[in-house]
Amino acid sequence: MPTQPISDQIISDVSQIFGSLGDVSRLKILRALLEAKEPLSQSSLVEQTGLSQANTSKHLTLLVRVGLVTREQHGNLVFFKPVRPIVDNVCALVCGHVTARIQSAFRALA
Repeated sequence: MPTQPISDQIISDVSQIFGSLGDVSRLKILRALLEAKEPLSQSSLVEQTGLSQANTSKHLTLLVRVGLVTREQHGNLVFFKPVRPIVDNVCALVCGHVTARIQSAFRALA
């Protein structure tokens, strides 16, 4: 099956997604959302990540904008959840790669 050429716009959008994953605070937010059994409020994310309310809000806005997190309003409350399966797959792939590198480094020391 032939692959379609990747446009400059797609490359730009992909760059924004990867850029959003390059921040420890956003990764902590994604981890909390992935571990949750249900969508979480911003206040819950503040408690679970240890980030400030303002920082959490800023990072959630970016994660929603790039399409890795969805925002759902229920009355006066807003809840967030990861976009699945993309967030699960990317996190599993990258974490697996990092784990393998660490294991390889330890084996090299032995």
